[in-house]
Formats: sequence, C-alpha cells, structure tokens
Amino acid sequence: RFTSFSIAHPKSKDAHSFVMEVIKEQPQWFKDALAVDHKSDFAEIAGAKIHFMEWGDPNNPSVIMLHGNHAHAHWFQFIGGLLAEKYHFVVMSFSGMGDSEWRSRYDKDTFVEDVWGVVKETNLIKPVVVGHSFGGMVSLATADKYGEQMSGLILVDFVVRRPENHIEWYKNMPPSKPPKIRPSKEELVQRFRLMPPQDCQNQYLLDFIAEKSVRETDGGWSWTFDPSTYDHLEVGSDQHEIINQLNCPVSFIYGENTMEFDTGDSIKEMKELLPEGSSVVALEDAQHHLMLDKPLEFVDELDKLIKDFF
Repeated sequence: RFTSFSIAHPKSKDAHSFVMEVIKEQPQWFKDALAVDHKSDFAEIAGAKIHFMEWGDPNNPSVIMLHGNHAHAHWFQFIGGLLAEKYHFVVMSFSGMGDSEWRSRYDKDTFVEDVWGVVKETNLIKPVVVGHSFGGMVSLATADKYGEQMSGLILVDFVVRRPENHIEWYKNMPPSKPPKIRPSKEELVQRFRLMPPQDCQNQYLLDFIAEKSVRETDGGWSWTFDPSTYDHLEVGSDQHEIINQLNCPVSFIYGENTMEFDTGDSIKEMKELLPEGSSVVALEDAQHHLMLDKPLEFVDELDKLIKDFF
C-alpha cells in the first residue's frame, strides 16, 4: 500500500530531505465517496456539450466547483460524494477540457458562460461558486457578472494582485501545437504530472485523475484538453477592483506550502485586497493542489466556508 521515497520539503532551499509514505491503495472513504449516487450528463452551451456531475437534494444549498488549468470535473468527484448529503453539489469541465467538447476559440467570457449554463441546466439556486487556480480566475469573473445571483465565492489557491504586480499568464505563451498522440493509454497515464509541479502523498488520487485525463483518438491516445485553450485568453489587470465591487461575499483558502505564489507577499497582498470580513484559511501541510494533499481536511474546511454563506 505504501511506497517510501525521499524528496526535498517544498519550502526547503537546501538538500535536506524527508521520507514520505506514498499511498497507492484507495482508502475505503474514497471508494465510498465515488460510489455515492450522482448524475453525469451534458449541457448544450453555445454550441458545445459541457460535462457536469451532480449530487444531492435540489432543496439543499447549491454549490458548483470549478477546476484548474487543463483539469476536469473528475478531480472533484470525491468531494461531491463526500458533501452529497449536505448540498446540491455540482462539478463541471470547462469547454476544451475533460469530457466537454472543444471550441474553435476560447476566452474568459466563454468559460464564464460555461459555468452559468451549467448552473441553469442543473437548477442551482443562488449557488456558492468555488474555483481552484485557473477556476478561481473564472469564478471571480463569474461573480463579477452574476454575483447578485450567487450566495458566495470561494477562491482556492488563487490570488488577486494589484496592477503593478499583475501577471498576464497567457500573454507570452508560444502558439499551440496539435495534441501529441501516444501509442498506448498506459504510456500516457504514466506521463501524468501535476502543474505546477509538486509531490503528492496520495498516489491513488493521482492515478484516478490520470485515468480520466486521457482519450482515445484515431491514431492512439492523447490528453483530454485542447492545446489551443489559452491562445486568446487574457486574465485582466482589473481583478483588484472587481473583488471589492462584488455583489456577494468572498472567502479564500490556500495551501500553506503552496509554491504557486512567488513570495509570502502575495498572500499578504491578497488579504489586503479581500473585502473586509472575508474568511481566510491556510490549509496546513498543503501545497497548490491542496484538495489532493489533504483531501479530508480540505473538504472539512470547504464545508465550513460554504456554511458561512447560508
């Protein structure tokens, strides 16, 4: 069940290492969460079929959770299972990612309408929108447009910066290339890595996600994401203004060991830009992919943040 290896601590700047036990076998709680009854379907949004999964009683408080760069709905499948009794919980894949259809062009508004199209398809009522990383950017833009119809926004390891510190992540990316094709599913799954790079003790989660991240093509196997997703994408340098003009409350949760932010100043700046009274949670011993590092602890903290909005 366990494999041990030595790695440098994420905050360490030297060669000291420690032994981490890698968990390969799915724990029973994870198997039970995946087995929870749910709906897996597609919503037709602006000419593309968008995949979503849905749990829980529609009379319960509504939540929709958005994934990161080139990820997909299955990253959060276990979270939906664990929270199914408390919420009307939905996860989805943006167009060009996961099981959703690809488009000829994408921009921030495209992804916002993907989200709100799924909200309407699943009849979510004043949902809390939860966004991790890239999904945090989209969730903030969604709240900017639809905040009056939301109960709250939870940003997960996504920071807002002042204009002088803003990073336009996709501006200087090289033009996209056709997807690489590998001869076998196994070869591609073996190449699966987290981005930004980090270690992860819970190998069973990585294995589950990797299996859901590949698709069969005429010539072999490739990743599920469209390489052209970011060709026309702009983050926008006005997020510091948007976050303080929202018509819904905001919370922020991040991994205390995250390497996504350049320095601790990014967290300090984020806290200063958040509206007064916003909840802030640092998840202990977690990095950028905090729901994979500390899955049960993350779900507990997420549950508390959601409850605060109702």
